[in-house]
Amino acid sequence: MKRSVGLYSAGVYIVALACLLAAGCNSKAKDQAAIRAGIETHLNGRADLNLGAMDHDVKSISINGDHATAQVEFRIKGSSTGMDIEYTLARQGKDWAVLNSKPVGMNNIHGVPGQVPSAAPNSGGQQSPQGHPPMQ
Repeated sequence: MKRSVGLYSAGVYIVALACLLAAGCNSKAKDQAAIRAGIETHLNGRADLNLGAMDHDVKSISINGDHATAQVEFRIKGSSTGMDIEYTLARQGKDWAVLNSKPVGMNNIHGVPGQVPSAAPNSGGQQSPQGHPPMQ
């Protein structure tokens, strides 16, 4: 009879572990939904964006405690060309707020003002001709 009690105890532990894992996954899903909502709130608050002309998709979310990063791809509607923006967010109660954003995978293509970017074809890293407006 001891053997059946041991199996019963093991079953209880397995069920308890499954419940804990499910609760953790549910919490992660809620955080991800709240992060997406925080990004939408941020984007809708920007008067300089025409969101009606763009499609955007959250490609990845990484959560570390009360901080998160999310990578969002933006595309002009009907186009496959786009760019990725990384958002840094912080938890504020149950909500997440965008702290800042930056383009992903784009090096400083502008270089130093007054110089042709070193990545430009045939630039050789030379400065612009005298009297040429600064390149920014």
